[in-house]
Amino acid sequence: MTVKTEHMFRPILITLAIAIPLAVVGIISGIAIEGVPFSEEEGGLFFALLNALFYTIFAIIGITVVYYAIKYGKEKILRVFFIICFGFMGIFLIFFFFYLALIIFEVTQIIYYILIIVFSLLLGLYLAYSLLAEKSSESAKNTALLLYGSLIGAFLGLVLPTWTAFLLVGILSIYDIIAVFKGPIKKIIEMTETNEDSNLPVDMTYSTHNWEIGLGDLAFYSMLSTHTLLLGFQLDFLIEFGLIGAIIPFLCTTIGILIGAFLTFRLLRKRPLLPGLPISIGLGILFYAMSLLIFWLL
Repeated sequence: MTVKTEHMFRPILITLAIAIPLAVVGIISGIAIEGVPFSEEEGGLFFALLNALFYTIFAIIGITVVYYAIKYGKEKILRVFFIICFGFMGIFLIFFFFYLALIIFEVTQIIYYILIIVFSLLLGLYLAYSLLAEKSSESAKNTALLLYGSLIGAFLGLVLPTWTAFLLVGILSIYDIIAVFKGPIKKIIEMTETNEDSNLPVDMTYSTHNWEIGLGDLAFYSMLSTHTLLLGFQLDFLIEFGLIGAIIPFLCTTIGILIGAFLTFRLLRKRPLLPGLPISIGLGILFYAMSLLIFWLL
């Protein structure tokens, strides 16, 4: 994140406003998918930790590749690679949520599946182009970034087991601090500021004239919120309270995330660059844990 606080909640609220209905579609569909290499049910916390480290390694590799691509002048190759990757990811995620909707409405006609495949292809490629193409406008890039943040967050919130999800955002929050203050993010910014020939080929930030917030921040904010919503319909002692038991912990998590974002933006008045995850994720988890404790004691 960087600089002023005006309209700071807008990208976060828009991302959540899209991610939450997507998560609800997943919850209603009843689909059960574990998007992890190690079964948390079999290996408990240890396997959850391995899963979290598995995803974290991918994040570290990704930002490191961006750093060296800029350092050695391979920006164009990197841009094409990311367009392909985000194109496939967008196509898959869009199809995934439409597929869940067809399950809910018990649609079996093949024509509808063909239509959502075509729609997913067109929209997925368009989003990738809007996010990463050099000629894309700032408004188109921002819109695409919000949609990616929602899709990624809702998907991860649905498919990650609980301990994996919490450990992942915790570990990534720690790495976010390292990357911003000592690691590749700091070095990338320094390179682009001091070298006129260097530029960001893959600018994954929602940008205005005054501040920025990263795609990763938006995706993991929405992942944490949507996962706590999912848990509201799974934890036995919450189910006893009906819909209130599902909604209140989710709302507490979201409020914690928003308070954390506000505090981070306030701190940006003193620093030009800060990690977006630690305070928001920390408060989100804290508020969620407090809400669970209250329900458990009732």
